[in-house]
Amino acid sequence: MSRKKSTTLYRPFLRDACRLTWQRKSLWIFGIFAALISTGGVVDMVWQSLQKVQRAESLLHSLMNHSFIGYDIAASYMAQLNTLGSQRTSLIVIAATLAGVALLVISILSQGALILGIRSKKPEDPYILRNNAASRFWPLFLVGTLNKILTGIFMLLMTLPLLLISVSSAPAYGALFFVLLVIFIAASIILNIIYIFTLIDIMESDVPVLQAIHTSIRLFLKQWIAAFEYGALLFLLVIGGTCLFVLFLALLLVPYSILFSVIILSGSSALFLTFNILSIFVLIAFVLMFGGACVTFQYSAWYNFYTHGLHKTHGKKVFSKLIRLIHG
Repeated sequence: MSRKKSTTLYRPFLRDACRLTWQRKSLWIFGIFAALISTGGVVDMVWQSLQKVQRAESLLHSLMNHSFIGYDIAASYMAQLNTLGSQRTSLIVIAATLAGVALLVISILSQGALILGIRSKKPEDPYILRNNAASRFWPLFLVGTLNKILTGIFMLLMTLPLLLISVSSAPAYGALFFVLLVIFIAASIILNIIYIFTLIDIMESDVPVLQAIHTSIRLFLKQWIAAFEYGALLFLLVIGGTCLFVLFLALLLVPYSILFSVIILSGSSALFLTFNILSIFVLIAFVLMFGGACVTFQYSAWYNFYTHGLHKTHGKKVFSKLIRLIHG
């Protein structure tokens, strides 16, 4: 009986995550910025990486067509920058660099603040959450950097067979690419699961990075089947939510079309411009709110999994649905 109860935890996890996401809408702003680094999902992050690998294939073919690899591409960018002049180019590069650094810092702080807001028993002021997250900025930064480096290594290993395929049609290279694809998908999912557990452990326990990684690996090894199931379930829920959101936007086209027609008939260019600008802002606001809510939901869901997985009593039970089905 205990085994059966332990395997029905997904619904309470998700139900509690939905409740918290809806009640603490102030966390959505942290979710928006946290999404710049990680959405909190594991399957969707792997899907994005696979899309990058697919783009890398066409890039490799393009680069191999030139005598100097990347020469034409680099030259085209340099030519565009030269038209602006050295002073303007320097200002653009400096401004872009500073903006990138600022977004990185805000995103890391948002990850920490989001987790702190989720773990809090009652709603906390966003300013306080951000300040508390700042004290653990460097551990979060280090973990995020390690995750990006390992992901980059996996992507590099994936693109090497593509380079071989571009210069040779040997069947062995195609088989090698398929094997590495399977390994890459599995390794990337494992990496992202351990990554999200490590982030949570740093904010939950305030421990050094290595200890947090060790705890995350131990949790994954104990509940690895359930972690895969849970990650896939979250991915499907987010896909379903996205479809409903797109349907909602499609329904908004009805009043938009009516108002648009009325404004066109009015013949006022100022009203036409104002209406379209407001429509764009409303659309952006809806998309950002939905994205922030999705990220908050996924972090909340993983936090529930983490806390139950490390619980002295509940953590000893098996979460996996698959194991329950096998054992009847």
